[in-house]
Amino acid sequence: MLTKIKMIFRSLAEFAHARLMGLMGKQGLVLSLNLYSQHTYDASLLLKAAGLVAASADGTLILDLGPGLFEGVAVIDATAIEVLTGDEMYTILYEGSPDLAFTAGTLAILALIRIGAATPTAPQGFADVPGRFTVPLRNERNGVLYPFMRIRTVVVGTIATGINYSTWLAKR
Repeated sequence: MLTKIKMIFRSLAEFAHARLMGLMGKQGLVLSLNLYSQHTYDASLLLKAAGLVAASADGTLILDLGPGLFEGVAVIDATAIEVLTGDEMYTILYEGSPDLAFTAGTLAILALIRIGAATPTAPQGFADVPGRFTVPLRNERNGVLYPFMRIRTVVVGTIATGINYSTWLAKR
């Protein structure tokens, strides 16, 4: 029986989702179960602790990913996103560097995500709401490995409070 479960379901979460669907129908608790944004948290891969950002700034935490290739997901947990005037946009850039000092001219943008009301990927008239966002990420670009990583948050628009979020990396 367990062999069949392993073959049918890719994860325990997916199995639990199917069991709940069978027991509860398509409503209720099942709607709050997000199968696609669950990742194992590792405190050593934290890039930004939870906190408010109201102006553009570089992150203060720098990760040393080592000399090899890192493939994973950047996870953003946003608890507040100000979108009051409709022109707010928060761009979170994942920057890589071959040196710990992040010397100008050696930076590479490895991934980015835009969150807010004025994002080009949001449907017109809609704004992002607090929650979990994920971005595929690797520390390689054009054949060059970047062992050091940090974030930069670029804030644009009429900002009163800003965005409150944390971000970390999860391995694949």
